[in-house]
Amino acid sequence: MCTHDHVGGDECLSFYIDPSVVDAIGGPADAWQAGCVPPLPELMVLGELGQAAASGGSGIGLDEVGLILAGRFVDLYRQAATGRSGRPENPTPRNRRRAVETALWMDAHSREPIALEDAADEASLSPYHFLRLFSHVLGVTPHQYLVRSRLRHAARLLAESDCPVTQIAFDVGFADLSNFVRTFHRAAGVSPRAFRRAARGNRKILQDRLRAF
Repeated sequence: MCTHDHVGGDECLSFYIDPSVVDAIGGPADAWQAGCVPPLPELMVLGELGQAAASGGSGIGLDEVGLILAGRFVDLYRQAATGRSGRPENPTPRNRRRAVETALWMDAHSREPIALEDAADEASLSPYHFLRLFSHVLGVTPHQYLVRSRLRHAARLLAESDCPVTQIAFDVGFADLSNFVRTFHRAAGVSPRAFRRAARGNRKILQDRLRAF
């Protein structure tokens, strides 16, 4: 929260880019010395995505948005200077296997707190390069994959156990009940309790939801 005498305060989202991340992303040195980021639409939409992630309205991790924003800025800067895009080439079979194996590791450990750096270490890559590789191979970011894995485990427990919803939320890796309920509802179209009732035989709940779609 930033306060200013002339407006009374506003909310600002900022990212600190560690020097190791700068080295991993690369790009022209003068790009990182720019006094400010220009309000290009390609960057502004990522800023809004960051705001959504910060408020819990997006499935992408806030650290992932920071890396995507930094990488996109350098890509645009390089493209403006040289006319060539800095997008990565198709990953090698070894790197594809590395991404898939890390996804399997994340699924097996999804109940534990897993940060982007943890998954990147498992793949023996920098967080920036791991994020780009994983997203290219799996089609979702590591955080999105982790959340979906937790939701899958939660759905299984809701259908097959009598554990309270709160316990299930914590058991599968969610640190906040309200976040679990909101995320599950967004994915399933119904609340966790309604999903459990549907799994126990009240199929009208899901049928009504499908008709709404």
